[in-house]
Amino acid sequence: MVDVSTPKISDELVEEFVEVVTPVEDYHYRWKLNFGEIQERGRYDFLHPESPPVLSFTIDFEMARQYRKENELPPQFRRSSWNDLFVEVYL
Repeated sequence: MVDVSTPKISDELVEEFVEVVTPVEDYHYRWKLNFGEIQERGRYDFLHPESPPVLSFTIDFEMARQYRKENELPPQFRRSSWNDLFVEVYL
């Protein structure tokens, strides 16, 4: 069981189950999740999805800053130049 009602989705969950990330437009992404074995890496048309997303969320500056800190990445971005990222999740 995974609680996805919290504002932070576990990094381990993302690494384990996000199969494809599709940039839709600036700061807007669609993720395809896969909870089984990957049978064949086909192309997904997430510019025109056939069904609504199962989840959507926003990655704000503080979430990005915390992620970089936890993963020991250099803090090379500023709040004044940050744009929130909007993510839609599909199965």
